[in-house]
Amino acid sequence: MEAPADGVLIGEAVVLETRPASFASRMLAGLLDLAVLTVLAIAGLIVIGELATDASGPAYAIVLLVVLLVGVPTTVETLSRGRSLGKLAVGTRVVRDDGGPVRFRQAFVRALVGVVEIWATAGSIALIVSLCNAKGKRAGDYLAGTYVLRVRGGPMLAPLPPVPRRS
Repeated sequence: MEAPADGVLIGEAVVLETRPASFASRMLAGLLDLAVLTVLAIAGLIVIGELATDASGPAYAIVLLVVLLVGVPTTVETLSRGRSLGKLAVGTRVVRDDGGPVRFRQAFVRALVGVVEIWATAGSIALIVSLCNAKGKRAGDYLAGTYVLRVRGGPMLAPLPPVPRRS
């Protein structure tokens, strides 16, 4: 049974209505996560500067780069069930295509593909692929079997009627 475009078919054969996250909210979450990674990178470089010798400095820097670009996003998405600090701030979450929480494998694939898709190409591949998909999936989402949805900011409510004025 195929899930409709605007919902997720869960194991109990119930379609949950969901809204995919917009490109703008995904980009804002990514920028917030980038700020956190930048702070961690600066702290890591300070530690490397104190601990490293002339020969071991580049090796420590490569390990720091791998940890920041793959290890941290994988760990955060796995332990927080798809919500990084940026996603938490903008009200989005990564879920599997069946609506369940992401697991280590999905988070690892997303982070690994993100190294090329986001970091090596300055996000151009992610932008092009996500704009060509109704759910805004990037290449890492296709390979991991995930997508990002809104968990906050439901449908617009009708405005309240005007309050009658007393004369």
